[in-house]
Amino acid sequence: MAEVGYKYKGEDVIFLVEIEDELGGQTLVRPFDKTDGGHNISADELEVSTKDRTGSDYGDITETRSFEGELVLGDPFINAIKKAMRNKQFVKIYEVDLITNEAEYGMHMISNFDLSYSNGDFATYSLDATLFGNTHETTLTEAEIPEGAPDLISEDDQGNGGVEG
Repeated sequence: MAEVGYKYKGEDVIFLVEIEDELGGQTLVRPFDKTDGGHNISADELEVSTKDRTGSDYGDITETRSFEGELVLGDPFINAIKKAMRNKQFVKIYEVDLITNEAEYGMHMISNFDLSYSNGDFATYSLDATLFGNTHETTLTEAEIPEGAPDLISEDDQGNGGVEG
């Protein structure tokens, strides 16, 4: 565990998404090859003006999460998000601190899901999601945090080729 005063790096925070598995249940996945992510909380401002005082007060609070990464063959997250958005379904997103394993989660509306295929570059995805309702806090165990993208496997490693002997 890190000491007080530890300076966070981008890789210390990940996003997990709960998706439907093959059996119709829910499973927690870690989108492969995430390269960036963020969390924003903003408030509408209400102007207060009475005989006694003037100023601002809180209006509606909006909380969003966004993350992006590179498209990887076999990542179940991509198709699950497209399906959820097309069916107007909310998605449970976890923001996980890998230093403490503490997480915040809530149901989110996917407001934008972009797939980009630039010539000469890796294909990428980006997601923007808006919280619906409240966030909840939990602490995950190491076993509950899914692995990221699998190692690349060459054709030789799969037994499809190589030297005949």
